[in-house]
Amino acid sequence: MLWGPVAIAPVMKRPWTFQVLLPLALLVLLAVSCDRLLRNLRGETEQPTVAPVGETTTDNAAGTQATNTTSNGQELANQTTGVALTLPESWSEASGLNPSADLQASDPENALYMIVMAEESPALMRLGLQENAAKYRALLKDQLSVYESESPTEVAFINENFASQYEIRGRLEDGTPVIYLHTTVVTQNRYYQIVGWTTPDQYEAYRSELQNITSTFREISA
Repeated sequence: MLWGPVAIAPVMKRPWTFQVLLPLALLVLLAVSCDRLLRNLRGETEQPTVAPVGETTTDNAAGTQATNTTSNGQELANQTTGVALTLPESWSEASGLNPSADLQASDPENALYMIVMAEESPALMRLGLQENAAKYRALLKDQLSVYESESPTEVAFINENFASQYEIRGRLEDGTPVIYLHTTVVTQNRYYQIVGWTTPDQYEAYRSELQNITSTFREISA
């Protein structure tokens, strides 16, 4: 195991530990880029960044995120890395979902989570969007104890940038069912992964909300 589970507050009013266990399946994917994957396959391994269990901070290796109220709602932005999302009122900035994420947000009452991670690598730029997106999804699927299916959505652009979006269904190590809304976005200089996740029951109710938040992703001036 690369990282231990990290708690995200507040504790949900549910009998299962979905919000604690779910990051286990997500962390490996989002900490390893396609470029790093290729190096690992060649035997050029590197040590992952490890976050102490229970660490709760929004100041991490990817900079500091902060929420600001705008005319469009509350904007979660990371001025260091130059990315932002607009969140509904029930959402707030989160910590502990991934130690290297540029943005972390959640609606814990409804078991909804989302992170954004940037990857700036010449190796990635030599490949196409669909190739890189497929590699990212393959890494995520490998972390599921049971992979069930994946299906593309109709999303092809996020704020005028090319995007590839898939729904990935499976089960975690403890058997908990999960659905990821995984979006790969390519801009002029970077690749991004925007990943939302929840249980199947919640996904049916909140699919549009997760997609709407994803659609607000944008680069800002750092």
